[in-house]
Amino acid sequence: MALCASLMLAACTRGQLNYNVEHTGLSLGATDLEAHGIGFLTPAAGTGREADKQALAQSFAKALSDARPALEIRGLAEVLNGVNKANLDQEYKAMYRDYLQTGILDADVLADVGETSRVRYLAQLSLAGFSQGNRGRFSFLGLRMFDTKQGNLRIFLQIWDAESGTVVWEGSGELNFAYDTGREDPVTFAELCRMTAERLFAELPVADNGKAG
Repeated sequence: MALCASLMLAACTRGQLNYNVEHTGLSLGATDLEAHGIGFLTPAAGTGREADKQALAQSFAKALSDARPALEIRGLAEVLNGVNKANLDQEYKAMYRDYLQTGILDADVLADVGETSRVRYLAQLSLAGFSQGNRGRFSFLGLRMFDTKQGNLRIFLQIWDAESGTVVWEGSGELNFAYDTGREDPVTFAELCRMTAERLFAELPVADNGKAG
């Protein structure tokens, strides 16, 4: 029984994390975000993942706030509230539809959204893939006691300058996470978003002293 308990404890504590992050710094300066702020636009997502868009934007906004506390951030809800108050809803919808087809955000609408959100930079997220599952890992006397919970998330992020209508930074991240557990809890979408966001935002430019701003 002692050996069984030891095996159970070891299985509970094992976890494996693999990730790959790539980014391209175009013209975003080390202090630009702190100087002018950033807001989150409606993320793009594949068919069947539409319900995850709000959670994706919320997770990334929180992760950025945790990583850069001096940064002025407008979450998706704040940006959309501003769009509605400024009667830009039809223009925003058209811009979003065009983006899904072309990958381009209309410069005039982008400028209006930035102005009403009171930020210069706007983040456009794309959910490229998400999956979760489990497989049997450990059994004792014919009973399966532990599963390996697995999750995969692929994200693409662009930061647009609302004043110039150009992309100033872009990056992509893919994260695989697995751990052994005796519980039924899966690897959650929010957890994968948080871990991916932390690694992507770690690649954003910062001031020479290591502190943004």
